[in-house]
Amino acid sequence: MKWILLMISTLLLSGCPGTRERIPSTEKADVILQKNEVCVRVQPHDDEKLEAISIYPLSQSEGRTTRFFSPMMSVNATACLPNNEFVYEDNIAYHYSAKLTSAKKQSAQQWPFSREFEVEFRVKKSDGKMQIETLVPQK
Repeated sequence: MKWILLMISTLLLSGCPGTRERIPSTEKADVILQKNEVCVRVQPHDDEKLEAISIYPLSQSEGRTTRFFSPMMSVNATACLPNNEFVYEDNIAYHYSAKLTSAKKQSAQQWPFSREFEVEFRVKKSDGKMQIETLVPQK
């Protein structure tokens, strides 16, 4: 009896075994300067729309804030994602992530129906001009 209870508890606590990945891998976003402003771009597929963004200094990840878009925002590969009026400071490293969701995949129960993009970068200003240094994300 104890053995059966132990086995049931183990299965309930460990979750259902499965072959598919549980968390989609993060994809790389691009960051460039456009008109002396930080511009983050992603490569959407099919009907994917922007569901959320998160921007924060790497040194303050506990202060991370996320903005959700309702309704979700249409995006394309050449347009800059919103920066939520974020003010980038000189010589500070930042993390920017964006979540794109496909309504078609979600309604068809295809997994994953969302993808997350991220980029880490440092903003440098000299002589009134801004420069971007792309960093390797730390895991």
